[in-house]
Amino acid sequence: MGTLTLSASPLLWEQFLVGALDGEAGLRPELRSILPRWQRSRSLGAPSTGQPDEGPSVGSLALVERRARLEPVWQELGGMLEMLSAAPLPSGRVALLADREGVILATRSSGGDFTNHADYVRLVEGACWDETSRGTNAIGTALAESSAVAVVGPAHYAQRHHGLVCYAAPVHDPFGELVAVLDVTGPAGAADPLVLVAVASVAHAAEARLREVAWARVAAAARGGLESRLSREDGPVLVVEPMGRVSRCNAAARTLLGGQGPMAVEAALGVSWRVLTDAALRGVALETRLSLQGPAWRIHAEAVGTGDGSSALAVLVRLESFGVRSLHAPREASLSGGESVGMTPGRADSRPAVAEPSSVGRAPRALSRDLWQADTVVPPGPWEALKGNDPQHRATLREAERFAPTSLPVLLLSETGTGKELLARALHAASTVATGPFVAVNCGALSPALLESELFGHAPGAFTGARVGGAEGKLAAADGGTLFLDELAEMPPALQVLLLRVLEDGSYSRVGEPRVRRSRFRLVGATCRDLDEAVRNGTFRSDLYFRLQGAVLRLPPLRERTDLPELAHALLRRLSEEEGLATPSISAAALSRLAAHHWPGNVRELKTVLRLALVRAGGAPVLDVDALPSGLGSPPSPGAQVESRPAVPAAPLASSAPRQPSVGAAAGPLRELEARAIQEALALSGGNVAQAARRLGIARSTLYRMAERFGITLPSRA
Repeated sequence: MGTLTLSASPLLWEQFLVGALDGEAGLRPELRSILPRWQRSRSLGAPSTGQPDEGPSVGSLALVERRARLEPVWQELGGMLEMLSAAPLPSGRVALLADREGVILATRSSGGDFTNHADYVRLVEGACWDETSRGTNAIGTALAESSAVAVVGPAHYAQRHHGLVCYAAPVHDPFGELVAVLDVTGPAGAADPLVLVAVASVAHAAEARLREVAWARVAAAARGGLESRLSREDGPVLVVEPMGRVSRCNAAARTLLGGQGPMAVEAALGVSWRVLTDAALRGVALETRLSLQGPAWRIHAEAVGTGDGSSALAVLVRLESFGVRSLHAPREASLSGGESVGMTPGRADSRPAVAEPSSVGRAPRALSRDLWQADTVVPPGPWEALKGNDPQHRATLREAERFAPTSLPVLLLSETGTGKELLARALHAASTVATGPFVAVNCGALSPALLESELFGHAPGAFTGARVGGAEGKLAAADGGTLFLDELAEMPPALQVLLLRVLEDGSYSRVGEPRVRRSRFRLVGATCRDLDEAVRNGTFRSDLYFRLQGAVLRLPPLRERTDLPELAHALLRRLSEEEGLATPSISAAALSRLAAHHWPGNVRELKTVLRLALVRAGGAPVLDVDALPSGLGSPPSPGAQVESRPAVPAAPLASSAPRQPSVGAAAGPLRELEARAIQEALALSGGNVAQAARRLGIARSTLYRMAERFGITLPSRA
């Protein structure tokens, strides 16, 4: 997803209103971004002074109807809105969810004095913020351009909104249709480019979650069918998702197309997503050329997980060299030939002729959901995503590789931000249930009641707000695959009892339903807390603790790793590719500054720092110290009370037998690290809780909860 930041001065806005800028866009670089958007707003008839009163809005009944239209995705989008409102951002902002027409459906405030002003400018439920109503603004412009947008101060078309800074990102459903917009708005004086990164990231996570839910509805009997096709065919095979992203390909396709980075099908094959989907749904073949002098290739496209007959969750693409039919191609996938015209990559205006429709039926095929949450083409090995050559890190991966093919549960005991979910996904990909689903649940992100419903599902009408048709739950979704329980130590004791029963014999019941159901899955649990301590405190059951201790793996914190330069370069390369930028090098001074930092938020914090530095570098070929956040790698302020960090013994990499909790032992190393990381982040942030939470890569609410647990005094929430 691309991003766009629009800014302008009050003088520039006034000049536009009197017509002094007409025809100037090509002559003045500062106008190239904002002028076309203002001109579009003027052509739409948007008022430049802003709406005199409330402006366009819908009534309460219409608002309910609009929310009902999003019912299939409302729960997921609502969860992302809660995540956005709890993100470690400065107070005095409001998070919004709008529908595809720009009508605000839900709001969440982070507190502060901005709430009253938000009401004044109609950042309220029911208000319409499309460009026709309010001109250039983040919600309306994100809808118009299907891109993440920041609109700062006077860049808003309406003068009434010049005191705002707005960040918005569109959310597409699994079929590529735009369904909603997530937005964060606050006072213009608090503009921060990092907020746009956060909003775009949450929107991306929402789309991944919607894909996961969509694949959960595909018949379980068909899971893994597509994976099998990828592995057994000798010819090039690709899986393409909306809006043309190549999410998976086999070795032959990688060799043909070259590279391991993200690919768009139009750049790779010269065929747009719309043309490819149309061919798949109609059962016709296309032809293309990968280069002007290269051979022609026939494209056989199969729709995967069709929706209403006019869209698909994905398209399986099988490439066949012109005039040569693969001996290994499955008969049911073969398409009859026909006259067609060659295409070359990048020629979007070319229109390929298509072969005649195949007479063979085209049943939708399914794919395990973890495959659809990958950000790039899957690398050759499942462990490749866990970058780095640090000895501790590699030793953990070797142990993980040993235990992956077994059915033993795995516990990941590592600090926050070290890559526990990446390791969990790698374990799944290397396991015997790799063709099944990978289902992730964050036990610390939901209330006890919601967590029970999310895990076990619920019957229709089981409680107020329950889905009309009920919900299957994550246990059912994980059947035949891997269930990843993150922040496992945050699970309430009552749910721990129910989980223990599921682990014993696979049986459980949905909330509000007596019927006993069954689910078989491989469990991977993760926590940054000391489970020995939790057992001693009575917050974690010892019987569940013993049941979970199949293999224990520990990813080292970033400050203990010896490969930070290599990791930083790898992350910077990936971030640059995501933004469509050339990858800059990192200066020796910048590397020294990175090495001097203690990284309480670990790899997650490093990624955030590099993303921000990439924005600040402005396309420079070398990323230098001035692009890094101020204070990074600097010693704490003189008055800060930060205890020295004790040496932390490494936890055992693996254990095949349970071990008894050590009653009377000192506080565990993970607990000590958490407490000291919080103290250090607060010291480096001058006591600013929001900044400290951002450094740690956690939500502000999580920081308050952890500080209370460790007895650390924080400034008041107010």
